[in-house]
Amino acid sequence: MVSSNDWLEQRVACNQAVPAKFGGVTWLFDARGVAWLPAQDMLIVSDLHLEKGSYLGSFGHPLPHMDSRATLDRLSAIIDDYQPRCLLCLGDSFHDVHAVSRMDDFDKSFLASLIKRVDEWVWVLGNHDPAIPEEIAGARQHRLRVDTIGFCHEPEADWPECSHQVIGHFHPKMRVSAGRQRVRGRCFVLSDALLVMPAFGQYTGGLWVDDPVMHAVLNGKPAQQFLLSDERIFSVKSAGNKKGR
Repeated sequence: MVSSNDWLEQRVACNQAVPAKFGGVTWLFDARGVAWLPAQDMLIVSDLHLEKGSYLGSFGHPLPHMDSRATLDRLSAIIDDYQPRCLLCLGDSFHDVHAVSRMDDFDKSFLASLIKRVDEWVWVLGNHDPAIPEEIAGARQHRLRVDTIGFCHEPEADWPECSHQVIGHFHPKMRVSAGRQRVRGRCFVLSDALLVMPAFGQYTGGLWVDDPVMHAVLNGKPAQQFLLSDERIFSVKSAGNKKGR
């Protein structure tokens, strides 16, 4: 549990976090790309894609293989700040089924130490990591329900117990223009019944919020975006944002 309300208030005042209502409860969206559910003392992060660098390197891409270290460093700092009871990784935590075998010993030990720092660590399985080796601690779930809120990697149409779903997978991003200034970045996407998490991993790309795929995911319904830029977060109403490259 966060030890200081003053710290939370300061983050909100500095646009480093923003409260929002979803599923009848209050959430806090952090500018670093995680969501905190205070009522459950649960921290949610999606799409770490650990070892994507080494995966691409095996095909000759000249990328440094330090993405896992950078991703875990950022996650460690957030765990220090929130001290959550539960940390939920919302799928595609590992870039492929052989990712763990490519991780160096330091990164494996670092990940193990992070898992030990929370009471409950849950891996929701994704399309990139349908199985996680047993040497990695933590619970495995295909999906998880908290009251009427469902947590899954991709949206599930047949889940009548859940009026709301929190998903990853799509790596939403957006850009906005104000005069001559243009800002782009990852974002949270929030509709009446769906919360799409931004990707957290160091080497993750993204899908523009005005892409037809994203419109289909949201069933064409209006959405609110929360843009992440320079460690700050801004609420942006859906207004036909232009695609970018």
